[in-house]
Amino acid sequence: MAAAADTGLYRELWISFVSLIRSYVAAHDIGRPVGHALVDAGDDGHLSLRAERRILSIEIELTSGAGSWALYEDDPGPERVLEQGTFTIGEDSLVEFSDRRGRLELEVAAEAFTAKVFDEE
Repeated sequence: MAAAADTGLYRELWISFVSLIRSYVAAHDIGRPVGHALVDAGDDGHLSLRAERRILSIEIELTSGAGSWALYEDDPGPERVLEQGTFTIGEDSLVEFSDRRGRLELEVAAEAFTAKVFDEE
């Protein structure tokens, strides 16, 4: 029974995380006459974000909260990887990145992912 509850928890955290990312992307695009970013629906534990000449691909295992991400130049492919790493969303909604120290609140982590694709770190 606990496994079913955990799956539901991570699914809900993922939905919230995707929503935050979509909000940050929309806020970034306000007032920009061209170059709007594209974000998919984030279904089934996968989210793609495309802006200008970068693509950010995020995947999460909805049963554990463990995920991976990769930032590509132009098109996905091993030869186009600019950065990549892993992350974990905890039951407390704090996010731990493989390339950062400490744990971040969900909204701060969403902003960090958005900054990667817009090259604003």
